[in-house]
Amino acid sequence: FAAVSHLPHLAAFALVDELAQRADGDTFFRFAASGFRDFTRIAGSSPEMWRDIALANREAVLTELDAYVAALQTLRSAVSAEDADALRAIFSRAREARNHWMHKKT
Repeated sequence: FAAVSHLPHLAAFALVDELAQRADGDTFFRFAASGFRDFTRIAGSSPEMWRDIALANREAVLTELDAYVAALQTLRSAVSAEDADALRAIFSRAREARNHWMHKKT
């Protein structure tokens, strides 16, 4: 559950909080559209409940956070290096995995 439930909540909370803490945070929220709304919907969840879940599942959450940070670093490196092939490969694998998952759900 840490990978597919807890981590998405933590990622949404982190993104919304990071933007809100910026001096010009209101500007970001003013221009945010449906993709941001959809991704961050779960950041509207109970802070107390998710605090308790994160702490109760601390080891699993830390493992998944480390894996996600590594994946983000890989993306950062590809963007920094202007590695279009690497970005396309990552995005394609992710799209294929999501489409496969969605197809199996129906």
